[in-house]
Amino acid sequence: MMNNNLSELYGEDYTVASEQPEQFYWYETADGDRFGIRKSRLSHDEQVLLDALFPSKGIKENIDDTLQQKWASLLFNENMELPPLKEKKLRYIHFHLKEAPSDFSEFQEAMIGLFSTDVVFLFKNEKEGVMIQESIEDEHLIEELEQMAAALTADFFLEMSLFVGQVIHNTDPSNLLSTYQTEVKWFASGINLMPSQLVFTQTAIVPAILFSEASQETIHYLQTLIEPVSDDAELLKSIRAYLESNLNITLASKQLYVHRNSLQYRVDKFIERTGIDVKSFKGAVMVYLALYTLELR
Repeated sequence: MMNNNLSELYGEDYTVASEQPEQFYWYETADGDRFGIRKSRLSHDEQVLLDALFPSKGIKENIDDTLQQKWASLLFNENMELPPLKEKKLRYIHFHLKEAPSDFSEFQEAMIGLFSTDVVFLFKNEKEGVMIQESIEDEHLIEELEQMAAALTADFFLEMSLFVGQVIHNTDPSNLLSTYQTEVKWFASGINLMPSQLVFTQTAIVPAILFSEASQETIHYLQTLIEPVSDDAELLKSIRAYLESNLNITLASKQLYVHRNSLQYRVDKFIERTGIDVKSFKGAVMVYLALYTLELR
């Protein structure tokens, strides 16, 4: 209703997309509908009123080039036009902030500057957005993103989380949109279940997706599997490190700064007390899921 009234009031100076976005003030309604009004049309009093009604204006002014505009049109407005691509594969890196940055342009520049390759940066709203990365470099990416999140938290006093999505080979617009929408839902589930996590990956977020749809009975059952050792924090930490090191005792012991034999003793102790052979693939999967349930308490 509000958008219809604004459209009637401003006529041709009202738009939802433009090839010249710099000529418009951009806003977003509470329902996520994006629109712009030509700057030359607005009086000072009208601009002040719109700023009060739609405080997301600062976000949309940052969509200042054609490539950003085309990606925003596809992902946010579901306009099935394929943005120009340099590569035949890409991925989304989603971000979530607990608070809106005081300066959107400065935050955007800082985020983009931490990548060695070009990325398309988009705010979805004041606290969420996505970066589209075509030149994909996997080596040390997660470690770098964790450092990036920590650095930005310190520089901008903002707590943030990131989700590295899947590598997308099918660049059909409908697949790009559906993948984006699915990952947004997955990311939200991950943040809800593991709010302290800085960087989510596909493999790390799958348990969150499973638990977001699991019954309380299922979660309780998994928790009871490790109940005999639930009060031994050091043992649980050791088992988790062992599992996340691909059941490699040597690697896990180095990460824990303990002797290899000490960790082997803890693994054997876990097996004895729970009756679950964590050295086997099936046992390891079950225990890994059970450990995740402890974060749901």
